[in-house]
Amino acid sequence: MTKTLANLLPGVAVQQVIGDTAVAIRSLVYDSRRVAPGSLFVAIRGQHSDGHQFIPQALARGASALVVDQRHWQGPAPAGTPVVVVADSRVALAPLAAAFYGYPGRELTTIGITGTKGKSTTTDLTAQLLAAAGRSVGMISTVDFQIGARRWPNDTRQSTPEAPEVQALLREMVAAGCDTAVIEATSHALSPRWGRLVGCAFNVAVMLNIGHEHLDYHGSFEQYRADKAQLFALLAERPGPTWAIVNADDPNHQHFLAAAPATTSRLRYGLNEPAEVQGQLLRSGPMGSVLRVESPWGAAELTVPLPGRFNASNALAALTVALTQGIPLDTAAAALAGVRAPRGRMVPVNAGQPFGVIVDYAHNPDSFAQIFAMLRPQVQGRMIAVFGSAGERDVAKRAIQGEIAGQMCDLLVLTDEDPRGEDREAIIAQIAAGAERAGKQAGSGYLCIPDRAQAIRAALAAAQPGDLVLLLGKGHEGSIIYADHSIPWDEEGEARRALAELGYAGD
Repeated sequence: MTKTLANLLPGVAVQQVIGDTAVAIRSLVYDSRRVAPGSLFVAIRGQHSDGHQFIPQALARGASALVVDQRHWQGPAPAGTPVVVVADSRVALAPLAAAFYGYPGRELTTIGITGTKGKSTTTDLTAQLLAAAGRSVGMISTVDFQIGARRWPNDTRQSTPEAPEVQALLREMVAAGCDTAVIEATSHALSPRWGRLVGCAFNVAVMLNIGHEHLDYHGSFEQYRADKAQLFALLAERPGPTWAIVNADDPNHQHFLAAAPATTSRLRYGLNEPAEVQGQLLRSGPMGSVLRVESPWGAAELTVPLPGRFNASNALAALTVALTQGIPLDTAAAALAGVRAPRGRMVPVNAGQPFGVIVDYAHNPDSFAQIFAMLRPQVQGRMIAVFGSAGERDVAKRAIQGEIAGQMCDLLVLTDEDPRGEDREAIIAQIAAGAERAGKQAGSGYLCIPDRAQAIRAALAAAQPGDLVLLLGKGHEGSIIYADHSIPWDEEGEARRALAELGYAGD
């Protein structure tokens, strides 16, 4: 795929152009190690390194042109290589990528899903539902990527990849004959400080809920909410009909509707508050839920084969998307009955042991409160939770997680999640402070075992018949990150190995 530099500049806040913009561009990269002859190298100043320092390496590897940030580039321009000076090179990356890949989002029905919790599950449910109803679907989620029938793990550790990766995936979807793309849209990706999803040309924006998350990056709850609402503002990129879908049960939903263009059709779904797509929970248990739905497209009874009220709400969001896309309600309802949970989301681990084990990605206060409240009434014995909290991320939530878990669970085993560059024991101590506020005491109410494999073994060894052990925070993730290294990780596999050591090897 070859473009000229001039082809890529519409939509970019260009401050100055030095050199010939007719130069051919064969690839778009922001990592100097990936530069090849014909590359456009976008120099970005990050948290740990400054891409401007690697311009000589990019030129040595054959970069045809440079994009630099006016705030960080010192010059001078290299002889014979065009340089585009922009207001913010990080923000410029998305429009550059969309132009380089030929705006593939415009050739798809592009659906964005945002929220504090449930994004990955709802993205996956929406993709599954649409595919079962006959659409050819691509998906970008925290857990997996999908292009038609091909599905593979997202090992990037980014729920929403960088803009060039997003646009490349969308272009692959178009080439593979997909007609629909479902994208998990995170607050980091949507923030105007990054704007990774600019140029995706969304047809549908979905808001699930807003809670306490990522305030280390956004600075305040209000900014976090505003950044997430950017998904709805991005509907303005798409000519023709667009849909803004929000959860009426979340008190913040009006902020998202207000962010959408005036011409966008607005639609609410909900289980509690009045909504156009109104769900009524008839039955709910450990194996799933049954809902009655009233909508402008008719009424139906839905079977949701996933546990918990929050999964019923996620399924209602996916159903609402399908209805806006012209899928008949009875067809959507039948498809919904056959969906499955994504990897690492409420996955039971059964090796014949007399107690329950569930792996889930819950890693913030809201998801803790929901999962504990849902499961507590269904547990005959004790509830044991194994979890940590990420290093170099929201510090405030650590004690809150500890307190919520301390109130709802009988035993906590506090361990590593992804310490990164922080002191692992200091993170655990902050969680423990919250647990102690809930009345838990060290040694009896909570254990501190930084090594996650050993923490899982301690929890399973302590479990008695009728208990439930919850392994929280890692879910599908394939590694644990430390300051200078990471270790491969498989939460479900580790649980099975630990159960086998206890003599449980069945399935």
